[in-house]
Order: sequence, then structure tokens, then C-alpha cells
Amino acid sequence: MLKKNTYRPDIDGLRALAVLAVVLFHLSPTLLPNGFLGVDIFFVISGFLITTILYREMEQNNFSFANFYNRRIRRILPVCFVVIVVGLLLTRWLFLTKDFYSVANSAVASVFFLSNFYFARVGGYFDIATEERPFNHIWSLSVEEQFYFIFPLLLWLVFKSKFLRKHIIAVLLSTMFFLLCLSFLPLEKIGIHLDAYYLPHLRMIELLTGSLLAVILCLKGNHLSVQMSNILGSSTLVIVIACLCVKNVFVPPFFPGVTSLLLCVPTALLIVANEKGSYVKKLFSIPPIVWIGKLSYSLYLWHWVVLAMCRYFLGVGDLPFGVALGAFILMFLLSIITYYFVEQPFRKKKYTFKKSFLYLYLLPLIVVIAISYSLYQAKIPELQKTSSHFPPVVCEKCTTSKDTLQTLGDTKSLYPKKILFVGDSHTSHLSPFIDIVGKKEGWKADVLSAGACPSLLNTQGWKPSPECQKALDYLQEHYLQYNVIFLVNSYTTDRENIPAYTQKFIATIRTLLAAGKDVYVLNSSANFDYDVQRNQKLKEQVGIQYFTSLRGEKYKKNYERWERFASTLKTEFPTLHIIDLSHYIPNDGCIAGKPIMYDTNHFNTYGAQQIAALFIANGEKLLKLEDRR
Repeated sequence: MLKKNTYRPDIDGLRALAVLAVVLFHLSPTLLPNGFLGVDIFFVISGFLITTILYREMEQNNFSFANFYNRRIRRILPVCFVVIVVGLLLTRWLFLTKDFYSVANSAVASVFFLSNFYFARVGGYFDIATEERPFNHIWSLSVEEQFYFIFPLLLWLVFKSKFLRKHIIAVLLSTMFFLLCLSFLPLEKIGIHLDAYYLPHLRMIELLTGSLLAVILCLKGNHLSVQMSNILGSSTLVIVIACLCVKNVFVPPFFPGVTSLLLCVPTALLIVANEKGSYVKKLFSIPPIVWIGKLSYSLYLWHWVVLAMCRYFLGVGDLPFGVALGAFILMFLLSIITYYFVEQPFRKKKYTFKKSFLYLYLLPLIVVIAISYSLYQAKIPELQKTSSHFPPVVCEKCTTSKDTLQTLGDTKSLYPKKILFVGDSHTSHLSPFIDIVGKKEGWKADVLSAGACPSLLNTQGWKPSPECQKALDYLQEHYLQYNVIFLVNSYTTDRENIPAYTQKFIATIRTLLAAGKDVYVLNSSANFDYDVQRNQKLKEQVGIQYFTSLRGEKYKKNYERWERFASTLKTEFPTLHIIDLSHYIPNDGCIAGKPIMYDTNHFNTYGAQQIAALFIANGEKLLKLEDRR
């Protein structure tokens, strides 16, 4: 049984391993493929330490919910609120208005410890990427807090029952088994459309692994010899490191869930071994490693904010070495500051529970909500000013056979042929272009689109989103009534989620041509190296222009993919009409000093209008002469 107030520096050393694993993974997954498992190591440590404290106090009849939550508030909340407030102010200053809204929402969810549920359900097609959300990592704190709300009460109830207390190990094992069974539930099939990665019942297994260890040690003690502890410590450390390195094991659908135990059980055994062992314990007790472990909470909170800011402007993926090194140094400096000037002072405060709740939770909560609301309100005029820069995905109401599609172009035209533009969001963002060119050339066209939904007649082996499925059903049922069909998709993405995509696309064209349709493949844009509007915002706010040309290495790689795809289509269908509008996009992504891109690969409304003007001025025709007859 652990003695009261026994400090184990090796546990801080284990925290150092966990936080460095997470940081390295988030800097670049190539540095440590499974570094995200550092969070799972944290969960085991937290479950072990919290349960040890709770069990000891309940056993000695001096447990108090008020004292427990008072300690949790002083330990967790001050630095968390500092990071959230600083993050809010920075994103208000640097982020585009359309992106700040989601950041403000996530901040509010974070202070209510519900961010794991928030991130489990968000993810609109045009939302900022996960790697660009400054508070995305706070989901793990929310899970821990949810555990702290539930577990102390359950343990207290167990202690109130002689029978349950006598069989407490069986109770914990049964609870873990029940949660493991829940992990096999097919959530989507029962109507729960949430990302399982963030859900608490799957993560409670990891926390309870630590809890189970604590209860066993409190009841039975640690009877391992020093020699056995050394063998166990060395072997489990090797397993933990292997888990952090080996790919394709900790993946859905069994992670989070049953495969989590492959890491959590060795982590728990490592904690046991290091209590008496000497080899691994000495390694984890080296002062610099222990110091990093003490910084681990602050470092965890700051690292993601710093990296999200960098990736917001430089793009998702590996950061340039100089930027990554600067970010690494900055997150450590911020961690040192908050550890010594926020974490430690508040941890030592002799507040009562009421004072802690009032000053360290309730007031900061109000401040964060007020800041989020006021900053967003201040940005509303800017949001209204720019809200029309990108047309919404057209046909939100017209992707079923019961509805009429949106018609663009010269709607009064008596042009005899029926025209359809169909595809993913690259059809949608081209709406102003279609409208302008259609009016100029004297035709009208129906438009059918859905995000991330390429125009295919065969979806075998691929599960489209519900919105996409409606659009594809409409295409399947109605394509025969059209004479001319434009297939407008993002042709610079790899479409790895769709098995045999190229073959399916070729089969779609073959079916349309066999039905006597005039078929056009229209590449409306390309995937460029950076977001024009974000780059311009960075230049305006801090005077930094990191990118000077859209057409860097990323663009070249993506455009080569399009050229290979177009060549394949031309070889297969020599008479196929292929049109590429990406040549009209200037290198800086601006026309008359204004951005024409909504992000890295979609036009805003102004951009689509300007590309139409350039297209017409160049004497080009969208509908070829032979298809006008």
C-alpha cells in the first residue's frame, strides 16, 4: 500500500515520455507514428493517481467531495483558462472571421468540459481542419473531468456497501468489460453520428486501467522483488515504446477500445515495476526528464495552440524545419512561464472550495463566454461583408427527385438542349461562372452538387454521405433527360476513399456517351500551396508574407495528378471535351488586389465572376459549336 504523501519522480518521468510523444507526433507523424498514444498514457497515470488518493481518503474516513474538487480546480483550471483566453485573443486578431466563429464555439464548449462531444459532432465540409483548431486537444481534459465527476461518486457508493467494497476489484473489472462491450457497438447503425475517438465511454477504459492498478496496490500491496521489478520495468518499457512506434495497430474500429489495452496494461505494469525497480526508475527519475514531466500539463495545453496557429497559415501537414523548431521552442517557453507563474502559485493557494469554484471556475467561465461573445459580435459586420464571397453549396434542397434543380445562365433562353452541371463542391463554387457564361452564350443549365461527391453512376465499394447519395440518386434517375452533361469535380485529389475511382469515372463517361450525351470534363481549379485570404490576413496583421506564389511544390504535385488523369481520359475517349480553367488563376491568387480564392482550391464569388470575365475576354466558349446545334 502506498504511503501518504509519497512523491514518485518516476511518474513525472513517465509524464515526460507521454507529452513528448504527443508533441513529436503533432509536429510530424513521421517522427513518432503513434505519438498520439501519449494521451492514453496520461489517462492511465491520472486514473492511478486519482484513485490512489480517493481510496486512501475513503479508507481513512476523511474523504470530502469539496476537498477533492477544490484540489482539482486549483490543479487544472487556472492554466487551462489562461491558454483559452490567450488563444481566443490571438485567433480574433489573426484568423479570418468565418473561422473565428468555430474557435469561439469550441472555447465555450471547453470551459464547460464538453469539448469532446463538440469535436465529436463538428466537421462541416468547409470548416477549418482539425489541425487548425486551437482548442481541439482540450477534448482529453473534458474526458478527464467527466471521469472526475462520475468516478468519485461511484467509488464512494461502493465504499458505502460492504458487499461491493469487498468485491471492488470485480466491480472495476465488470465495469471495464461492460465499456469494452460498448466499444463494439456500430454507432452509425443506431443513429449516433459522432466520432468515436472523442467519446468518453471508450476512454474511461484507459482511466479505469489506472484505477484498477491503484485499488490492487492499496488492497494487496506490491510484493514484487527488486529483480522482478527490473525485469518487468524493462520489458514493459520496451512494449510501451513499441506501441508508440508500430503502425496500423491502434486504428478504428478497435481503437479507441480493446486495442487500447495493448498500451494501457503495460503502462500500468510499468508504474508498478518502477515503485521498487531501479533501472527504468532511475531513467525516469533523471532531473531534466522529471522537470519536463512537471511541465507536461502546461506543455500539452500550449503545444497544440502554437502548432494550430502555424498550420492555419502554412497549411495542414509537416511544417518547414525552421518553423517547427521555432514552434517547439515557443511552446516550451510558454509552458515554463505558465508552470512557474500560474500552475504552481494557484496549486499552493489555500482557498476553500467555494472560493476556488468562484474565483478559479465561475468567474473565468464568465470571462471566456463574454470574450467569445464580444469578439464574435465585433466581427459580425466583417462576417456580413464577406459572407457572399463564397456561394453556399447549391441545391441543398434539390438533390432528390421531388425537387427542381437550380437553373443558371439565360433562364429565358429557348435553347433546345437541356444542360446539366454535376459534381462536388467544385461545381458549386463555379455557380457565378456558369451563370455569367450561360447568359453570354445564350443557354441555361441545371446545377447539381454536393460536397466531396464526385459525379459517378457507380458507387460500389464506396459509402457516400447522405447528401451525396441523394445527388447521385438524382443523377442516376434523370441523366437521360439531359443532352449535354458537364462533369465538374476536384481532379487534383487522390480520391483514396473511393475504390477504383478512375475506372468508375471512365465507366460513367462511357455510359453517358453510349446514351448519346455530349460530355464535358471541366477542371475548375487546382489545389494550391496556401490559402490566399489567410496569407493576406497574416501580411496585414503582422507584416509577414510567407508565400509569394500559389504554384509551389504542392500545386505541382496536384496538377501533375490532373494532367495524368486528363491524359487517361483523352486516350480512352479521343472526342471527349476537356476544359481547364486553372490557367486563368494568377500566381498570387488575386485580381485587382482582391483574393479570388475562398481557400486553397475553391473560388469565392468575386473569383468565379472574374474568371468568367477572363474566359469571355479570351474568346473562349464553354459550349462547343457542334453542341449548340
